[in-house]
Formats: sequence, structure tokens, C-alpha cells
Amino acid sequence: MKSIVIERAGGTEVLKVREMPDLEPRYGEMIVDVAYAGVGLVDILIRKGGFTELFPFPVIPGLEVSGYVRSIGDGVEGFRIGQPVASMKLLELGGYATQARVTPQLTVPLDSLGGDLDMAEAAASIVNLTTAYFAVKQVNRMRQGDTVLVHAAAGGLGSFLGQIAKRFGAGKVLGTVGSPDKIKLAASLGYDELLLRSDFVNEVKRIAGVQGVDAVFDPVGGETRARSLELLRPLGQIVALGNASGGELAHQSNEIWLGNQSIAGFNLGAYAMYDPVGVGQAAREALQLLASREVRSEVHGIYPMEDASEAHRLLESGQTTGKLVLQMG
Repeated sequence: MKSIVIERAGGTEVLKVREMPDLEPRYGEMIVDVAYAGVGLVDILIRKGGFTELFPFPVIPGLEVSGYVRSIGDGVEGFRIGQPVASMKLLELGGYATQARVTPQLTVPLDSLGGDLDMAEAAASIVNLTTAYFAVKQVNRMRQGDTVLVHAAAGGLGSFLGQIAKRFGAGKVLGTVGSPDKIKLAASLGYDELLLRSDFVNEVKRIAGVQGVDAVFDPVGGETRARSLELLRPLGQIVALGNASGGELAHQSNEIWLGNQSIAGFNLGAYAMYDPVGVGQAAREALQLLASREVRSEVHGIYPMEDASEAHRLLESGQTTGKLVLQMG
């Protein structure tokens, strides 16, 4: 099999294609012939040397894949050889390869969903869509008519958050973007109004009034998260979904206490270690919405595996919308 291996921290030049032995399934696992792998910000962080305590070098990045079941280990039921699937590699990475080891709990059989969900779309969507679905339904427990603010509305996660918020009853969904050229795309993804993140506080106050918003979904972090506290209604909640800015994450507990506000964190990979069955069920429900076109995905581009460095460069540039995908086989 072929894999993209990172042997040391660095720039895009450290992404190297390597020949490796074929995989054999262990007990309770399956091997998938990978068709597509999603490219995410976490892959860039790992490439730069982040999370080495969890994923030491050499490492094959990649959290999400789609493909066909190649072999099935003992103890696995409900899947068959050749079945089209999408799976999340949240616990051990390894998606940037022509073969991947997957667990059945975090794998969705695509032929059970109906609709016209293709392989590239499945790989592009499974992690971000499941994160959005879980964050809105389980973490925030959105109420009918809530006013919601989503940061990075045109990104891989944000492109789903607005749609899922509407699906679960949000009355008004506001989104922020980093540049004007992203407004048109985000407007097609369930958002009622789009704002530039450079001046979002004043704009949200103008739209939502003095009462503010009921929920903020934030994968950006740093100053954006701190300023979002100004916009929360009493009993409002910020759901922290990442820290793409790399900024400081500290908050004043007295400010949260006196404002009757809360900040909740949700990380899909960490939660999957605690409840893989629950995460897998959420993935099936979320992908069912996509297959039935109750929500739509945004795939920015598909690149051959040999061009993984270009995909990383584009994602780091901040010029992409939606998700990037590698074609592995």
C-alpha cells in the first residue's frame, strides 16, 4: 500500500509518499481500501509538531476516509467485503493511505443511507458534519427559535453548523467570515446574515439588539471567543469547537458567573474515546441528512494523494471554503 508519512515536523515538504506493507485486520477491526481522505486543520497542526504526545513521528495523518471494505477481523458483524463505507480515524489517524484500519463503531455503511452520497463527499463530510450535529443537538441542546452565531461560517465545520442549527429549530442564524469573498458561499449554507469577523461585535449587536444571542459556535478561539462573551444573553452558551487562531484561551470565571453564561467544549476525537458507539450513531444520523439532501456539503477541491502538499498549502492560506479531499485510490 501507499501512505503519506510525516517523519519530522515542518512545512509541506515533509509530506512524503512511502510504500508500506499491506494491512491485516486485528480483532474487532476492518481494513478499508481508501478511495478518498479528508484534509483538515488538525493534519496541519500534526505536521507542524502538534499533538506529538498522542501521535509521535513518524505518523500518517488523516482523520476521515471513504472506501470499500477490504477485509474483516474476527468479532466484527454487520459489514461485508466490498461494502462502501465512510469512517472516522479519530483515535489513531492513518487516513492518508490507500489502506486504512477502521473500527466498526466509527464506520458508516454508505449503502444503508439511500440517496446519492458519493465517496468524495462522504470523506469530506463525516467528521465535520458529525461534529456540527453533535454540538448542536447534544452539547447546546438548541431550543426552538434560538438566535445563533457561528464563526468561520464558510469553513469545513461552519459550512454545516448553520444548516444543522436551522434543522434543529434556530430562528435566526448569523455567521462570520474572514474575508468578503466568502460571503456569497456562506449565504447558501443556511445563514440569515453574514458578517466580517473584523467587526462582528458591533454588527451582531445591531442585528440581535441588546439581548444578544442564545448560542455561539466557535472553532476560531482567541480574541474572537473572548469578544463573543459580550454577545451572549443570560443563560447563553459558547460552544468551543477548536482554536484555529492559535490564540490564548483563558477566560475570567467571574465574568461568566456574573453574566449567567457558560462555555462548553466539544472535541469529537476526545469524546469518541469515551463513547464511540454514541459518536458512530451521530455519524449515521448526520450522514443520513446529507444523503437525503436535507443538508448539503461544500467540497472545495479534490487532489491526487501526490499533491497533498498543495492541499495543505491552500488550507493554511485561508483561501479555501468547505473541505479539501485527497483521492487515494
